Amino acid sequence: MKEKPQKNIDNEIREIDCFLLNETFSVVHKEIFPINKSKITLSKFPNNNFIYFDIELTSKIEPIGVTFKRLGFNEIFKIISKEHAYIIPSKSTTQLTGKKYVSSEKLTGKLGSVYSEKFPVESNSIFRLLINIGQESFTTNFFGKEYSCGQTHYGLGLISIVVDETQYHIYRHHNGDFNYLIIECLNQTDFSAFKKVNELLLKSFGFLTGNWYQNEYFIFSYKTSNFETIESIYYESLGNSIVSNQEIINPSEFRVFMQSKTSDRPILTSILFPENTLAELIKLLKLKPELERTIDLLIEGNGINSPLIKCSIFHVALETIVGLINTENKKFFKPIKNSKTLNKLKEELIELVQSKKEEFRSIEFDSIVKKITYINTPFNKDKFLLAFELYQIELPKRLKDLLNNRNKFLHGKTPFKEGLLKTKLIELNLESDRIQMLVSILILKYCNYKGHIKNQAAYRLAESKHIEEKEIEIIESMFYKI
Repeated sequence: MKEKPQKNIDNEIREIDCFLLNETFSVVHKEIFPINKSKITLSKFPNNNFIYFDIELTSKIEPIGVTFKRLGFNEIFKIISKEHAYIIPSKSTTQLTGKKYVSSEKLTGKLGSVYSEKFPVESNSIFRLLINIGQESFTTNFFGKEYSCGQTHYGLGLISIVVDETQYHIYRHHNGDFNYLIIECLNQTDFSAFKKVNELLLKSFGFLTGNWYQNEYFIFSYKTSNFETIESIYYESLGNSIVSNQEIINPSEFRVFMQSKTSDRPILTSILFPENTLAELIKLLKLKPELERTIDLLIEGNGINSPLIKCSIFHVALETIVGLINTENKKFFKPIKNSKTLNKLKEELIELVQSKKEEFRSIEFDSIVKKITYINTPFNKDKFLLAFELYQIELPKRLKDLLNNRNKFLHGKTPFKEGLLKTKLIELNLESDRIQMLVSILILKYCNYKGHIKNQAAYRLAESKHIEEKEIEIIESMFYKI
């Protein structure tokens, strides 16, 4: 019997708890900058996603000189105390405040990043990331192993994937008031590569769960993958998290749904999101900028309250993913498959048009030639339907009709009569849910996923029927198999 993984992040939590609690340093910078040899006090509090600083300059400075560039904050510099030495990266200062009208030697501000002087930013090492998230069961929708972290046993949730020949473990741990997501590499890897995989993993989780956790994270470096001794620390403050709970997978709910339909509840592990699909998604996100932009649009759209703007953003996402699929499957998307006969016909048409060129204005002639040149290019509406047909997805009529509204949203209109928009916000929210699901289906199939997808529109309708006791006929499924 294979032994379950044993994890422990007690040392890391202690480091986080005592990290930069009102510690004073001396600044070591180029002589030309006023902050050189100044005293700077850094304060990092648990509820703040940034590092606050007070700096006392060696001499007073006029208000005109209080800029990031003139003071030296736009360049990398070092700070030293009796116990620690840290590097402040270039342009990591996000806020700077001094007196407006008189000279001053005291300034305050915020830092977005700081790391130990010995942190291997340009070399290989073993790394472990900790980020505080709001969900205790965050990794349980994914196929993963049982494991222990400290004194806590988890029956599910340790995800193991390989990216660029480096193995990663992703798991969660509850400690006091905090729920941590941990991402660690088990092989020596480059720091920039580790950061990129972390970014794409958090983005992928945001796409699948509707919750993109950012705020701030801590990365620790180690000599070995037993993670016993912390060598150095890297802190970075990120943007605000987007927590929408707009999930597209939920194996537990799907399991109950299947039982209600067939009275045969499937085994949970068989319907969890596969580790190999997650690894494939990360690999493709690294290779395909269009795919990453599509997921960016979905995540950002989830964070917007306006259903009108959501619909527009999700339609742009649909354009992006369909464009990528079309580019890689040109032959399938061509309306006319007999290219030999078509090419001969195009030559004859071009020859005919050329013979009558003088009868057209230049712009008219160019337009005709362009039409003939692209005669085997599908219409946009057909592209969307063909994208689903490529993956053998049979869309219900309601979802096919939804694709016809694309141009309306992209041109600032809606499917509803002018003047009725404010009375149709519920319907518009449902439309945005359905468009998001359509985009998500194509992303998942692009990654060779085979499983279920959650229909948030049907869930929204069912919730409204239950809570408001409305007589609503729900004609769409809460889950689809894809």
